[in-house]
Amino acid sequence: MNYLVDTHVLLWSFLEPEQLSANVTSLLLNEYNVIYYSPMNLWEISIKCSIKKLDLQGISPEDFLDIVESSFYLCKEINNVDLITNYKLPKYHKDPFDRFLIWEAIRNDFILMSVDKTMELYEKAGLKVVF
Repeated sequence: MNYLVDTHVLLWSFLEPEQLSANVTSLLLNEYNVIYYSPMNLWEISIKCSIKKLDLQGISPEDFLDIVESSFYLCKEINNVDLITNYKLPKYHKDPFDRFLIWEAIRNDFILMSVDKTMELYEKAGLKVVF
């Protein structure tokens, strides 16, 4: 299965794995699953670090990227069609980072891993999500 991670899942999998549910941990460690992160995750991390809303526990965003890139995670490149068609997503969620990840998962038939229960509202729009 193909999975896309929300930013919290990406951060926690490296910095606070005890925060992940047993289900998410099992899915991440299953060698038959393909786990993707989005450049949108990285942009969110960078912005939140710059405004002091995120502490990476003594490492820089660049160091975090090095860790992610040397892991089993694959980068799901952003494409123009995903960007331009994002307007079609219902407006249940206001966070632009989450909205893009939701749309990216729907359009690419990925299962989104998240801790945000608001994302359940998008199941009727085609989102598959695990918490």
